[in-house]
Amino acid sequence: MVRHPTLYRDYRPRTRTNRTRRVPTHQSQLMKLTVRNYHLDGYGHVNNARYLEFLEEARWTFFQEHDLLSELEGIMLVVARVDIRYRRPSLEGDVLTFTGRLKDIGTRHIILSQTATLPNGKAAIEAEVTLMPVSSESGRSISVPQP
Repeated sequence: MVRHPTLYRDYRPRTRTNRTRRVPTHQSQLMKLTVRNYHLDGYGHVNNARYLEFLEEARWTFFQEHDLLSELEGIMLVVARVDIRYRRPSLEGDVLTFTGRLKDIGTRHIILSQTATLPNGKAAIEAEVTLMPVSSESGRSISVPQP
Protein backbone atom coordinates (compact mmCIF):
# COMPACT_ATOMS: atom_id res chain seq x y z
CA MET A 1 0.00 0.00 0.00
CA VAL A 2 1.17 3.53 -0.78
CA ARG A 3 2.20 5.67 2.19
CA HIS A 4 1.45 9.38 2.36
CA PRO A 5 4.07 11.22 4.42
CA THR A 6 3.28 14.52 2.69
CA LEU A 7 -0.43 14.20 3.44
CA TYR A 8 0.26 14.05 7.18
CA ARG A 9 3.37 16.25 7.35
CA ASP A 10 1.79 19.42 8.78
CA TYR A 11 -0.94 17.91 10.89
CA ARG A 12 -1.46 17.42 14.59
CA PRO A 13 -3.46 14.55 16.08
CA ARG A 14 -6.74 15.05 17.87
CA THR A 15 -8.98 12.58 19.64
CA ARG A 16 -12.61 12.16 18.71
CA THR A 17 -14.79 9.27 19.83
CA ASN A 18 -11.71 7.41 21.06
CA ARG A 19 -10.07 7.43 17.63
CA THR A 20 -7.03 9.47 16.74
CA ARG A 21 -7.53 11.69 13.74
CA ARG A 22 -5.20 14.14 12.12
CA VAL A 23 -6.31 17.62 11.20
CA PRO A 24 -4.41 20.41 9.51
CA THR A 25 -2.78 23.33 11.24
CA HIS A 26 -2.69 25.62 8.21
CA GLN A 27 -4.69 26.69 5.19
CA SER A 28 -3.26 26.92 1.67
CA GLN A 29 -4.10 29.43 -1.01
CA LEU A 30 -4.93 27.22 -3.95
CA MET A 31 -5.56 29.55 -6.86
CA LYS A 32 -7.08 32.78 -8.10
CA LEU A 33 -9.77 32.81 -10.76
CA THR A 34 -11.30 35.75 -12.61
CA VAL A 35 -15.06 35.41 -13.12
CA ARG A 36 -15.86 35.54 -16.84
CA ASN A 37 -19.12 36.26 -18.61
CA TYR A 38 -19.64 32.58 -19.48
CA HIS A 39 -19.55 31.67 -15.76
CA LEU A 40 -22.71 33.71 -15.16
CA ASP A 41 -26.34 32.68 -15.22
CA GLY A 42 -29.38 34.70 -16.25
CA TYR A 43 -29.29 36.62 -12.97
CA GLY A 44 -25.82 37.99 -13.68
CA HIS A 45 -23.92 36.07 -10.99
CA VAL A 46 -21.88 32.87 -11.03
CA ASN A 47 -24.10 29.87 -11.62
CA ASN A 48 -24.12 27.42 -8.71
CA ALA A 49 -23.00 24.52 -10.92
CA ARG A 50 -19.90 26.46 -11.99
CA TYR A 51 -18.66 26.48 -8.41
CA LEU A 52 -18.33 22.67 -8.56
CA GLU A 53 -15.92 23.09 -11.48
CA PHE A 54 -14.01 25.83 -9.65
CA LEU A 55 -13.70 23.68 -6.53
CA GLU A 56 -12.44 20.72 -8.55
CA GLU A 57 -9.78 22.85 -10.22
CA ALA A 58 -8.72 24.20 -6.82
CA ARG A 59 -8.49 20.63 -5.41
CA TRP A 60 -6.18 19.58 -8.24
CA THR A 61 -4.05 22.63 -7.54
CA PHE A 62 -3.97 21.64 -3.84
CA PHE A 63 -2.80 18.11 -4.68
CA GLN A 64 -0.13 19.44 -7.06
CA GLU A 65 1.08 22.06 -4.54
CA HIS A 66 1.50 19.42 -1.84
CA ASP A 67 3.03 16.87 -4.25
CA LEU A 68 0.27 14.38 -3.53
CA LEU A 69 -0.40 13.26 -7.09
CA SER A 70 2.76 11.15 -7.29
CA GLU A 71 1.99 9.64 -3.89
CA LEU A 72 -1.53 8.72 -5.01
CA GLU A 73 -0.36 6.43 -7.78
CA GLY A 74 -2.84 3.56 -8.04
CA ILE A 75 -5.43 5.44 -5.97
CA MET A 76 -8.31 7.57 -7.21
CA LEU A 77 -9.84 10.12 -4.84
CA VAL A 78 -13.53 10.02 -5.70
CA VAL A 79 -15.89 12.77 -4.55
CA ALA A 80 -18.43 11.13 -2.25
CA ARG A 81 -20.14 14.28 -0.96
CA VAL A 82 -20.11 18.03 -1.54
CA ASP A 83 -21.70 20.54 0.83
CA ILE A 84 -21.63 24.13 -0.46
CA ARG A 85 -22.82 27.19 1.44
CA TYR A 86 -23.45 30.10 -0.91
CA ARG A 87 -22.64 33.26 1.07
CA ARG A 88 -22.44 36.11 -1.45
CA PRO A 89 -22.81 36.47 -5.22
CA SER A 90 -19.77 36.56 -7.50
CA LEU A 91 -20.05 38.92 -10.45
CA GLU A 92 -18.24 39.27 -13.75
CA GLY A 93 -14.73 40.61 -13.21
CA ASP A 94 -14.47 39.48 -9.58
CA VAL A 95 -11.18 37.75 -8.78
CA LEU A 96 -11.97 34.82 -6.49
CA THR A 97 -9.24 33.50 -4.21
CA PHE A 98 -9.64 29.81 -3.40
CA THR A 99 -8.18 28.44 -0.19
CA GLY A 100 -8.33 24.96 1.23
CA ARG A 101 -7.25 22.78 4.09
CA LEU A 102 -7.58 19.17 5.07
CA LYS A 103 -10.27 19.14 7.73
CA ASP A 104 -10.31 15.46 8.59
CA ILE A 105 -8.58 12.26 7.57
CA GLY A 106 -10.56 9.20 8.54
CA THR A 107 -9.96 5.55 7.84
CA ARG A 108 -11.98 5.64 4.59
CA HIS A 109 -12.42 9.32 3.82
CA ILE A 110 -10.67 12.65 3.54
CA ILE A 111 -12.58 15.89 4.11
CA LEU A 112 -11.26 18.98 2.37
CA SER A 113 -12.61 22.37 3.44
CA GLN A 114 -12.54 24.95 0.63
CA THR A 115 -13.45 28.65 0.49
CA ALA A 116 -13.79 31.11 -2.39
CA THR A 117 -13.17 34.66 -1.21
CA LEU A 118 -14.25 37.85 -2.98
CA PRO A 119 -11.88 40.80 -3.49
CA ASN A 120 -13.35 42.46 -0.36
CA GLY A 121 -12.16 39.49 1.74
CA LYS A 122 -15.63 38.07 2.35
CA ALA A 123 -16.52 34.48 1.49
CA ALA A 124 -18.54 33.88 -1.67
CA ILE A 125 -18.81 30.16 -0.91
CA GLU A 126 -17.68 27.73 1.76
CA ALA A 127 -17.55 24.06 0.88
CA GLU A 128 -16.70 20.73 2.44
CA VAL A 129 -15.79 17.98 0.02
CA THR A 130 -15.60 14.38 1.18
CA LEU A 131 -13.20 12.28 -0.87
CA MET A 132 -13.04 8.50 -0.79
CA PRO A 133 -9.91 6.59 -1.87
CA VAL A 134 -10.65 3.95 -4.51
CA SER A 135 -8.23 1.42 -5.97
CA SER A 136 -7.67 2.15 -9.67
CA GLU A 137 -7.19 -1.60 -10.24
CA SER A 138 -10.26 -3.02 -8.50
CA GLY A 139 -12.55 0.02 -8.47
CA ARG A 140 -13.33 -0.66 -4.81
CA SER A 141 -12.97 1.70 -1.88
CA ILE A 142 -9.84 1.26 0.19
CA SER A 143 -8.53 2.61 3.47
CA VAL A 144 -6.73 5.93 3.56
CA PRO A 145 -3.03 5.03 3.51
CA GLN A 146 -1.25 5.84 6.77
CA PRO A 147 2.21 7.42 6.98
